[in-house]
Amino acid sequence: ILSAPVILKETYVQQIVSVDQTKVVENVPDALASYIPPVILSSPTSVNVTLINKKSWRQEQALVLFGPVASASSDTEELSESVLQGFTCSSVQTLSVQKIRQLVKACRPRTGRNRITLKESQLTCMYNYVKEDSTLNFTDLPSNMLLYYSYDKVPKEKCTSFFSALSAADFSIPSSVLNLPSTLFKSAQDSSTTTSQRFSMRTLQQLEILPLYFKQDFWDKFGFTLKKRYFRSFLPMLRKRKTLKWKVCTWFTGACNSYVSLCFSTDCTFGNITAVTIADELFPYGYDSTQFDLCLDATVLNDNLAAVTEKVVDESLEMIILDKLNQLYPSGLPESVVQLLGSTSRVANVSDISKWNITTIDTLSSLMNPDDGDWTSDQSKAVIMKYLSVEGNTLGMDELNSIGSNLCSLDVSVLKTITADSLGTAVELDISSCSIDQKSVLYSIANSSFSSQTNDSSMFYQLISPYLGNSHFYTHFQSCLSVLSISCVCVL
Repeated sequence: ILSAPVILKETYVQQIVSVDQTKVVENVPDALASYIPPVILSSPTSVNVTLINKKSWRQEQALVLFGPVASASSDTEELSESVLQGFTCSSVQTLSVQKIRQLVKACRPRTGRNRITLKESQLTCMYNYVKEDSTLNFTDLPSNMLLYYSYDKVPKEKCTSFFSALSAADFSIPSSVLNLPSTLFKSAQDSSTTTSQRFSMRTLQQLEILPLYFKQDFWDKFGFTLKKRYFRSFLPMLRKRKTLKWKVCTWFTGACNSYVSLCFSTDCTFGNITAVTIADELFPYGYDSTQFDLCLDATVLNDNLAAVTEKVVDESLEMIILDKLNQLYPSGLPESVVQLLGSTSRVANVSDISKWNITTIDTLSSLMNPDDGDWTSDQSKAVIMKYLSVEGNTLGMDELNSIGSNLCSLDVSVLKTITADSLGTAVELDISSCSIDQKSVLYSIANSSFSSQTNDSSMFYQLISPYLGNSHFYTHFQSCLSVLSISCVCVL
């Protein structure tokens, strides 16, 4: 079952849940716990820390579980990554400052553990609890939390250790208005240990993920050969970390601009692209769009499509890939090809999409993978409506889980077809880009979905908060304050 498609796993878990909702944590296999709807976890009859700690949770589930687990836990160091990602100010407000700092420390990078996913609101909350604690080293803290650390407070002798710890951070997290990445990059480049003139292969490698965020003017100081040597280890590291493709694309555009200038050649002179070429860790480094087009045969592309779309992130090259596929399949791309497009799908226009075969939830899910980049509203609407045009296809739980925030591209009339059960059992949806009318429809459905939790204002707010727009916020704020005033203020 673990190797089965997502849709089958979700169905399997739903069958287990339907037997006895009070024992869902005990009955659902550890590796499949992430498919349990958060609403079912919101009213635990007891808290078995050991049992909960063994399972894999999504962040929206962890947000529901974290408070009870943190209170019941006697050893914060043993809490799993998937539990710790539920840290919030509201869930720790009843704990001692000492225990809160222990929880923050438990979120630090540790050998043998995956990175803990934390949002900006969680990280700033953590920072406020530890900023005055002089006993903590930078390595004792979550890398992403250091993004909010005041560089002015870093002693000069600790500059190297600060940037070493910071190098593992995700610089896309801070709000753009804070302009933190630019400030930190300037500080890093001004540091006596990180001037570009002194960078060696070893120095670059010690910076881990940080070079992903350096701009073109930095990379222009390095020659093609040196960059090629470094990228041979850097690119595999990005893939191993499952770095989001749009980040790799942004970096690739700036760092890999030193393509061989063969723009006026009408022949493939950089080397025909074969299966061996594609398997190289550096592919497609070195190919400009002209050479990529001339050196890539459509048949070779079709036979190695998954490998090509996995590695190519430059839009100009992706457009060539899509053009060659359209030539191979003039009447429209078959479902087996559509499922392998990856980020290349994002360069398609609505006319292209209208000719794709999108009949199964697996195809819809593959197209909606957020790791492959954002769709425009028109594109996502075309994809979803193409799927819904197939008889029997609806916006059920599985479809909502796949579509995510792209739900906001649909007309209000389509959103009204979503049932309360489907929305209530789906993962938390980001509807921040929806219109007022769309949010009103989704709020109404969500209100029905979570009505059974209204006796617990804090939990009800946690579940329905993603669907609260300005028009419904005040009503829930007043309701919340009447029961848990302190808790509500922290949550909000």
